[in-house]
Amino acid sequence: MKPPPLPEPAMAPISRRRFLSGLAASCAAGAMASTLTVPTASSARPLDEVMERGRLRVAVYRDFPPFSFQRDGRLVGIDVDLARAIAEKLGVKPDIYEQIPGETVSDDLRVAVWRGSLFGGELADIMMHIPYDKRFGLMNPEAVLFGPYHQEVFALARDPQRVRSAVLATLPDEPIAVEIDSVPDFFLLSLQGGRLRGRIIHCPTPEAAIGKLTSGEAAAVLAPLSQVQAALGPQAERFPVTTVALPGMMTSNWSIGMATKENSRDLAYSVGDAVAALTEDGTMGRIFAAYGVTHSSPPLVE
Repeated sequence: MKPPPLPEPAMAPISRRRFLSGLAASCAAGAMASTLTVPTASSARPLDEVMERGRLRVAVYRDFPPFSFQRDGRLVGIDVDLARAIAEKLGVKPDIYEQIPGETVSDDLRVAVWRGSLFGGELADIMMHIPYDKRFGLMNPEAVLFGPYHQEVFALARDPQRVRSAVLATLPDEPIAVEIDSVPDFFLLSLQGGRLRGRIIHCPTPEAAIGKLTSGEAAAVLAPLSQVQAALGPQAERFPVTTVALPGMMTSNWSIGMATKENSRDLAYSVGDAVAALTEDGTMGRIFAAYGVTHSSPPLVE
């Protein structure tokens, strides 16, 4: 994924996983604002349809731990459990399915929530784990971004015997593992003129990068905090984890929310209320904790 903010066409080669690993590469988090507006009389009423059929159809990303993944033949994860809790708040049954990541997030929104696949299939009422960002929302007018439920940030996990400080500018000449083509990858490739270029270990996922750390092949890992925490689990006692900023990458933290079709704003309001209630009563924190992740509420947006 390329570090500077780019218009959507230039992001065509970027996979969904890479975009999730670094929202900074496409949108400035400081521009975040609500994209919801009051529904007009001509708007469809998808909330009524959801209530009438008694189920909420939710899209989650395939193979994206700790948010959505298969465990012993069962779909689990933070986003999966949250979708079930939201459906319960609405008084309907959850209908959760796995969405295969496309080339861009916009592709995923098109297939999941507003146009559908060329091969047919039912649209999702809502899609989980979408970057909540005003600029990105303006790039996708057919969808509504809403309900931010978690603030993500980058983190450094390290072997304290080999990397004594979490200050990125002082990283020693030790191997460091990152997800390939992610924001941390680009950051380290350019850090101090490429000083660590030859010490970077490229991995297919943050989980694989953590495996390099725990095996001793890498001295540190730079990745999103939630994925670092979930992958380390109890081994976090051996490998200190510190949140870090990535200078030059526009932002080092971003909000995660949901998306629905443009004419489903009434549904967005109701789901947003459910998210607020789940956060207030502690359910949100418990869902994240069940996967070894610390929940962080996004900043309030006026």
